[in-house]
Amino acid sequence: MTPTLNVLKETVKRLIYKGNYRALERILEKSHKGDIVAIFRYLSHHEKIKAFQILMEVDIGKASDVLYDLDEDLQLEILRSLPLKEAVRILLTFSTGEIAKIIDKLPDELQKHLLEKLEEEEREELEKYISYGESSIASLISEEYVSVFEERTVEEVLSIVKTAPEDIEVVYVYVIDKKERLVGVSSIKEILTAPGSVQIKDIMESDVISIKSNATKEEAIDMFRRYDLFILPVVDEEDVLVGVIYIDDILDAITEKTTEDIFKMAGAQEEELFYTNQIIKIAKLRLPWLLVSVFGEIITAFIISIFDFTIREFLPIIFFLPLLAAISGNISSQSAIIISRGLVTGKIMENFKDFLYYLYREVKVAIVLAFVISGIVGVVATLWLSHHIMGMVISLAIFINMVLAAFSGGLLPYILLKINRDPLLATGPIVLTVNDIFGILIYLGTATFFLQYLKL
Repeated sequence: MTPTLNVLKETVKRLIYKGNYRALERILEKSHKGDIVAIFRYLSHHEKIKAFQILMEVDIGKASDVLYDLDEDLQLEILRSLPLKEAVRILLTFSTGEIAKIIDKLPDELQKHLLEKLEEEEREELEKYISYGESSIASLISEEYVSVFEERTVEEVLSIVKTAPEDIEVVYVYVIDKKERLVGVSSIKEILTAPGSVQIKDIMESDVISIKSNATKEEAIDMFRRYDLFILPVVDEEDVLVGVIYIDDILDAITEKTTEDIFKMAGAQEEELFYTNQIIKIAKLRLPWLLVSVFGEIITAFIISIFDFTIREFLPIIFFLPLLAAISGNISSQSAIIISRGLVTGKIMENFKDFLYYLYREVKVAIVLAFVISGIVGVVATLWLSHHIMGMVISLAIFINMVLAAFSGGLLPYILLKINRDPLLATGPIVLTVNDIFGILIYLGTATFFLQYLKL
């Protein structure tokens, strides 16, 4: 944080603490919205709500811009904490597309009152956005763009640009035909340097990169990365221009997706961010994942009980169970993360042959690692237990386990993808639980086979 922002933050905190709200009004009124957004994360819950309420009283437009620019978790923290009427009032300053991004995460009562306040046309549009689903680009589509018919002259186009609303950042002008289908695009620079009598269709770029309105956010992110875009036009099935997607909205979508992926890897849900002080609600969100682990470990306990005769006769075998769980769990998670991220980002294609190549690579890496780790453990076990054969058996069991853990960790994301589930789910408690069940079964099974039949 810069010294200027730090001074602003401390000033806001001090004025709220002293209850000097008149001075705070003047500070917030004069401060740039970007600076207000920057300091909000460093304020306490009470300070955020109080500062935002005062900003709403001073300048509802600036308050709307600040709320829109905040991270989603902060947006929802504020909206959930505001009085119902104030929350509805600030949300009514948002476009239907902006509301659609967060409405499903708002309390039911707030959703109900908001929908009642919307005009019928806006309500229908919002319901349309919601029906597309969370992964759709619908909530990213903006109607802030300039389009002209292809017969327009450059002079007429410039006149249209001059009269465009101030909040539209005109970088490109989109060209449409009589049926409003997207046929071309021209940059402002090209328009400014062209003769005024020339028709826009004669200077436009006809090979336009666009995306369908029913596409997913992942597809939009991929197109922005692939073509290094600033704005992406959106068309329907008949190529009619319906809106554009700006780079800042795509960056928000990337951040949201990254956060979601991290939560999945941790066996949690992003929704937790929106329930700041609701401990029971957060516990309910985490419980299903923990129950998966509990039932999985109960199966593991049952498997250990099956080998009680081996454990009684060769007690030192269980000394290495914690090491086995840690090492095999680590290597299976690594394999699952690499494969799942490759499948999600498209680096690993969905065809089985391409997947097998990467799975084979993970197994080969695991063999090298298993050779080193099992060798070290075998030497330690031999010196510790003063029994070279038992040390060799433990080493072999860990070697087999590590290789199979890498194989199962890499296979599970692909299986989830084929049954239409997110491959990243394989990086959380699922892969660890599955690995514990089969890992201990293989370890004790291998040890039992050799120790029993070698009659040590």
